[in-house]
Amino acid sequence: EARSLAEEHDRILSAGRLHWFHWLIVGASLLLTIVAWYFVQTQVDQRIKNRFDQEAREVVALVVERMQKYEDALWSGVAAIHAHGDEIDRRGWKRFSETLKIDRKYPGINGIGVIYHLRPGEVAAFLAKQRIDRPGFKIFPPHSHNEFFPITYTEPSDLNEAAIGLDLAHETNRYTAARNARDTGKPR
Repeated sequence: EARSLAEEHDRILSAGRLHWFHWLIVGASLLLTIVAWYFVQTQVDQRIKNRFDQEAREVVALVVERMQKYEDALWSGVAAIHAHGDEIDRRGWKRFSETLKIDRKYPGINGIGVIYHLRPGEVAAFLAKQRIDRPGFKIFPPHSHNEFFPITYTEPSDLNEAAIGLDLAHETNRYTAARNARDTGKPR
């Protein structure tokens, strides 16, 4: 009977051991699980990427559309100045800007203005003309360039008064943009 108990014990141990085919099933199940996880993760990542790309395209399209509206406002200003014989005064610019209804039609624009391009020999006459309506008008800050791009009119004036007379030539990026706009005839 001791022998049969020992045999029974060995048989139970043998039956409880994992054989090669058990390991094969466990390994195949693990591999299948990893492959399925990878496939699902790839699909989810692709869906997220596609959604992000679509939303990014929509945002870019909205920004481009808004920038085109802003550009239209700038071209309207150019047309208004040309309609006044390439010279517009402060009151004429105010009337023009009021018709634009900037605060309602162009959200995000703080103002719209006129910037003149001046050579050094033109500055004294320009200042004299501007000081008729605004005795304190000055071009600032000083710089070393041989041309000037002062902000002359801007509306709404109450929000932008500090910018009146600011010379874009004092700062490299603004100066480059102003020269580029002057040379190409395109907004910058």
